[in-house]
Amino acid sequence: MLGVVVLIAGLAGAWVLLRSGGGEPEPSSSFTYDRRDPVRSPSPAAEKVKLRPITGDQLCAAIPDGLRKSLVTDGRYGGRDSSTGAATEREKRAACEWHNSKMDVGNGIIGHRTLSFSVGARSTESQSAVEYAKDQFDKDKEGHERRVNVRDGKRIDGKTSGSAFGELKELEYGDAAYSQTWIGHSGLKTTVFVRQGPWLIQVEYGGSNRTGDKYPSGDEVRAEAGKVAERITAEMAKDAGKVKLAGPCAILTAKDVESAFFPTAEGPSVSGNDGRIKQTTCTWSIGEAVEHKPGQEFTARGGELRIHVVDWGSDGLGSKFQFDRDAKKYDRYHGKGGIGDDNIHTDYEPRQELSGLGEKAFAVVSSTTRPGRTDEGPTQEVLIKALIGDRTVEFAFRGTTTGGGVIGAEGYQEPVFESSVAQQAVAKLAKAFLAGLK
Repeated sequence: MLGVVVLIAGLAGAWVLLRSGGGEPEPSSSFTYDRRDPVRSPSPAAEKVKLRPITGDQLCAAIPDGLRKSLVTDGRYGGRDSSTGAATEREKRAACEWHNSKMDVGNGIIGHRTLSFSVGARSTESQSAVEYAKDQFDKDKEGHERRVNVRDGKRIDGKTSGSAFGELKELEYGDAAYSQTWIGHSGLKTTVFVRQGPWLIQVEYGGSNRTGDKYPSGDEVRAEAGKVAERITAEMAKDAGKVKLAGPCAILTAKDVESAFFPTAEGPSVSGNDGRIKQTTCTWSIGEAVEHKPGQEFTARGGELRIHVVDWGSDGLGSKFQFDRDAKKYDRYHGKGGIGDDNIHTDYEPRQELSGLGEKAFAVVSSTTRPGRTDEGPTQEVLIKALIGDRTVEFAFRGTTTGGGVIGAEGYQEPVFESSVAQQAVAKLAKAFLAGLK
């Protein structure tokens, strides 16, 4: 039987190629931990599988350099992104991507190529990670089967526009696997889906050409995606030890964050971009444990700490220029009474110059509201930005600092944000982080 990829490619010329956006859901803007339902203990089944730690950098390293460069070369218009999306007892997620928008793909043809892969595992109160992976894999497969709209090289949905999805092809990776090839606005790609124990693995490879034929060969992208899927599946079958972080996100530990705020802190989640301007983001989730009896309602103070490091490089846009531009930006926002519209509005307090943090630093406190939701309180944040050599470093805490506990108990107070408390904690961590960054 002819490959679905090739057949789709032959029909695609007259179609407007659209693809709905993907990616992870945006994080919630609410940072007051609220427990209104009775707390249930995890079932024995949900505790059977211990998830190995994994980082985005580890995932990137699982692909041999020679193989990766044969798929996506390095270059001025290329780069790498890695992320560690979750790192808790019950959930682990990581991802890696290489891309190049102007690479020689062979025979003098210039094209765009992207290679991305991600892994994830999680357990729930009622399911172990393996059980959850099986259910989710089967549900996802049913959904991917439903979107097939090209069979035997013919469009079967009666449409002449929109993305074209080929039939699923069973593969022999991990415990279960299949692939699907499709044409969308980003070109022709193959996605491989694998279940390996508790892990759900997704590998995607392909692109489009600027010269020559519009699309790469369907057989090519399918074969190359399979090579990567095979290696990622083997990596996730390993029983690895503890993750040893490297780079800026290794400077602070969860214990450091707890000492500045309060228990419990989890993280960091790590994301990075190794393009012309290198960027690294470290994120910790912070929440206070509240003693309570089963069925009691409670709230807890907590939030999110984010550190964003940008290495502007000595031959690029100057770090001092970027720092000063941001300082003027926040002065402008404050001067005009904030920014936003009828849906969301952010107010900024006057910028404060700080000493003892890098070469120079400032702090800004903001408050974000939704005018149409008068029943919702504001989301408040303290941000400290510092200049250190060719880098700018941004430290931000969004959440609550005081209050919480069992609702209805004597002295109970709803969690609130106190800017002086938050700024003192962030400044303490900023000082330690910048000392370790030198």
